[in-house]
Amino acid sequence: MAQKFKALVAATVAGLLMSACGGGAGSDAAGGKELNLWMPPLVADKQDKAHWEEVLKPFEEEHGVDVNVTIVPWDAYETKYLTGVSSGNGPDVGYMYSEMIGDYISKDQLVALDEHVTDAQKENFYFLENGKFNDKQYSIPLVVGGARLLVYNQDLLDKAGVKAPTTWEEFTEAGKKLKEAGITPFVAPWGDARGTMNGAFFPFVWQAGGELFEADGSATRFDSPEVIKAASYINELRESGIMDPNVTGMTEEITRGQFLDGKVAFIVDTDQNAKSWAEAGIKYGFVPSLKGPDGKQGTFIASDSLVMLKQCKDPKLCYDLISFMTEGKQMEKFHQKSNFPPIGKDENNTYPEEFATLYSDNAEIMNPLPVVPKGTGTYQVLYTQLQQMLNGQKTPEQALKDAATEANAMLK
Repeated sequence: MAQKFKALVAATVAGLLMSACGGGAGSDAAGGKELNLWMPPLVADKQDKAHWEEVLKPFEEEHGVDVNVTIVPWDAYETKYLTGVSSGNGPDVGYMYSEMIGDYISKDQLVALDEHVTDAQKENFYFLENGKFNDKQYSIPLVVGGARLLVYNQDLLDKAGVKAPTTWEEFTEAGKKLKEAGITPFVAPWGDARGTMNGAFFPFVWQAGGELFEADGSATRFDSPEVIKAASYINELRESGIMDPNVTGMTEEITRGQFLDGKVAFIVDTDQNAKSWAEAGIKYGFVPSLKGPDGKQGTFIASDSLVMLKQCKDPKLCYDLISFMTEGKQMEKFHQKSNFPPIGKDENNTYPEEFATLYSDNAEIMNPLPVVPKGTGTYQVLYTQLQQMLNGQKTPEQALKDAATEANAMLK
């Protein structure tokens, strides 16, 4: 996931992967004896290894294979992959987030899955498109969630006499009335690491009809008219006082704390934190996405996936493992121990009732970060330039022009 990015590790990606050989020794999958599966800690009881070993028993029996499950801690995740793949001791099947996938594609370490994906899977999975890059299917989404929602305090809206907004224009008008009523309209954690843009900026880009990168990942679109439009709107919220002008010094802990204390009307948060809203006594509501000037919608979701690495000697067996893990029955067991929504129609939906159809009904407006080789560092460049804009040091146009220039050089 985006927040797991470690700058120092990213700086070593090119060097380590350059030395990786295309089809390392890997496991003895050719004889159908053994597969190596790498996963992060995801289940609530922290018994991930035991969980997956139990879930995979039927698969092992059916295919006559031993699946060796390795749980890689988040704080060593990218390092473990880099050293494992470069030495030929990485996984046959592994879990990756978007920022990782792009770098491994660029070094030819992942197997495209197009010939393996079935028509039934295409019909079943809600977010299969998230696993594509350059029209090739490189991954199968496994964990999709954390949608960034515009969450509001209904009591504060009632006090100011405003309704929940559905458009940028309505949000601005609501903010003005809230401010006149002595209520802080909106805060965002612009003082956090660049991952804050998942909620504070990227949704507005998609609502403006923009994209962050060219489709082939060769360049950013940071200075495109649509991205400038989104940045200009955010800057206008700050200049008008609808967004607290001190946001560049605010962390997520501060902004969420203000919302839970009933001091602010709007924040961008995820449904996974709904329990805290309720426990704080907030009469809350949410909007999945505002509509931009042209009626477009969009918001961010985390979308982490299963990939097949080139050291897998039996691609069919490796894909059978991916297919088994993402079937409804296995996902139901996984979701009993993790706070994520279903990824397909074949799963019995036991997600909290008020959010049960949030993802399936809004799949077309939910966007993960795009898979872009060497794209990870460009987000930090964009974040730094937007910080300067919000501090009044640059105009939106200048900030995004500078961001595009520096980031595009990184991609080359």
